[in-house]
Amino acid sequence: MQVNSDALKLLQELSDAPGASGFEEEVVQVARRWCESIGPMQEDFLRNLYVRRKENTGHKPVILIDAHSDECGLIIQAIKPNGTLRFLQLGSWNKNSLVGSKVLVRNALGEYIPGIIAAKPVHFMTAAEKNAANGLDISAMVIDIGATSYEEAVNDFHVRIGEPAVPATKFQYDEKHGLFFGKGFDCRIGCATAIEALRRLEGRELPCDVTLVLSTQEELGPRNSKVTVHHVNPDIAIVMEGCPADDTFAEGYMIQTALKKGPMFRHMDVSAICAPRYQRWALDLAAKKGIPVQEAVREGGGNNAASIQTALVGAPAIVEGIPVRYAHATDCISAECDYEAGVQMLIALLENITEDVIRAI
Repeated sequence: MQVNSDALKLLQELSDAPGASGFEEEVVQVARRWCESIGPMQEDFLRNLYVRRKENTGHKPVILIDAHSDECGLIIQAIKPNGTLRFLQLGSWNKNSLVGSKVLVRNALGEYIPGIIAAKPVHFMTAAEKNAANGLDISAMVIDIGATSYEEAVNDFHVRIGEPAVPATKFQYDEKHGLFFGKGFDCRIGCATAIEALRRLEGRELPCDVTLVLSTQEELGPRNSKVTVHHVNPDIAIVMEGCPADDTFAEGYMIQTALKKGPMFRHMDVSAICAPRYQRWALDLAAKKGIPVQEAVREGGGNNAASIQTALVGAPAIVEGIPVRYAHATDCISAECDYEAGVQMLIALLENITEDVIRAI
């Protein structure tokens, strides 16, 4: 399965846009351009973006499609006398992947300037530091932008506390092998899947009204979806994700989210049990349509389905996730065929969720 050139460009622009949790403005700007033809849009002060299909009637059940626009990032906590920057996590990083990574730090002028995540060089470490079982803590790391003093960092580089930093990784497409390399595929590939599906459905009548929400700050927990549910008041929901792939480290019988096996539908994680009857209906639909999908039961993780199912009177939700190798690290890998299968599966769901189906689940 291959995506078209527009879908490829959409994913590239979303992935490359800097958007640490709480600082999603540039991602939203990209999404707005791609959603102009879908229908009217609005933002709230949290930068949640609401996109309503122009074909909505206002007299049908409402489907909420949720995809979070933020990525794991960093926030500048302090500037040290030597010009390096102390930082905290925005989201749950694989900390062992951070040291040596290139990042972009937003400064007071709104520019993203280059830096490197650094720690004490191995040459100066004690034996105990070298052999630390759990690796380095964030408190032992800094971002080095090349400044030599506090004054230079502030006056010449225009750095200030409270500003975000993101990986400097740029999107790459390996056409020969059908692979994407980039940052923030959790959940930019979910955002791209949702936008591309709605673009393909333009002008088509659906059995339900549809609102897409690109929600913010999900990497800090299912917090802002509590707000979006009140805006949309959905009858049913589909949560799009870039979900962590397990095919490079799990035993064969435990692999539930592999590259090139289709989108993953998660039965449960620590935050939610996805509506079981709805989940089984979606899996049956995939089989009927011949769309490859995977199923997962997770001991960890979390997503916005948790708050969507418990806000207001509750709306049944399922999670459709595009597999992402090395989510929550600075560089990710995803497969083109999973992206396309994810688009096709979302279209199938939107075409087949009727009022009767909602009543039955």
